[in-house]
Amino acid sequence: MDIVGSVKPFKGFTDFSAIFPAGDRRGLIMYSVKDAIFAALAAICAAGCIYPPTTQPPPDAHEQVVIPLPYDLAWDAVNHVIAQNALRIQATDSNAGIIETVGPRFTLHDADCGRIKSVIGTYPAEPEMNASTVYTFGVHPRGPEASIVQVLATFNSPVKVPLRPTTDVDCISHGIQESNLLRQVLAQAKQTHRPTFTKPPDSEASAAPPTNHPTPKSTIERSNETPRSTSGFSIGGTHPLLEHSNLPDLPASPAP
Repeated sequence: MDIVGSVKPFKGFTDFSAIFPAGDRRGLIMYSVKDAIFAALAAICAAGCIYPPTTQPPPDAHEQVVIPLPYDLAWDAVNHVIAQNALRIQATDSNAGIIETVGPRFTLHDADCGRIKSVIGTYPAEPEMNASTVYTFGVHPRGPEASIVQVLATFNSPVKVPLRPTTDVDCISHGIQESNLLRQVLAQAKQTHRPTFTKPPDSEASAAPPTNHPTPKSTIERSNETPRSTSGFSIGGTHPLLEHSNLPDLPASPAP
């Protein structure tokens, strides 16, 4: 082994002087470049890489449902489910039928945020504590007595990759939370009805039609009636019952 400048090479260092003759340093330069490339690749692998989510978005059947309620009652049912799950409403538009809510932190059970590859292997990207969950509810009429309710979930989380800056990732939902919310909307729709108004008992009695009693005749009408005892009499005439042929003729009244 040659000693260059009376200095021995480090242990483990490749002694290119034994391979290449003095004055020919092209091979030494080539190997130095390769070592630099391998070192850079090793640094990249140690830093880690992130792969985007591969999960397919949930189908429409997991994100919408038809309920047998008109639009106004369907809107009330959706708001009841939102309050039941303690979702915070941050935007609402009843004319467009849209309600945007903020939910709690999600987990890997709810969405796919991709995978991280590092020197220790490949593992799923875990959502951070400041991950965000947004549920957007859509309510649209389907005829006079039915409505379509839709739930869209948006999951976002910063992901930490070793030796790299934090990256924001739009995670893809598994459709689990959307299906749970839609099942609650269906259950609430069975309990939602229009309010009914019943009349109190007193008002029913007062509203009943009065009993028809005969109206007593006035004294004027009674005065115009012919008494029953004089029925059949007429002025200048003879009652039929008083005409008897066997009665004697009565004298006429004296003249005045």
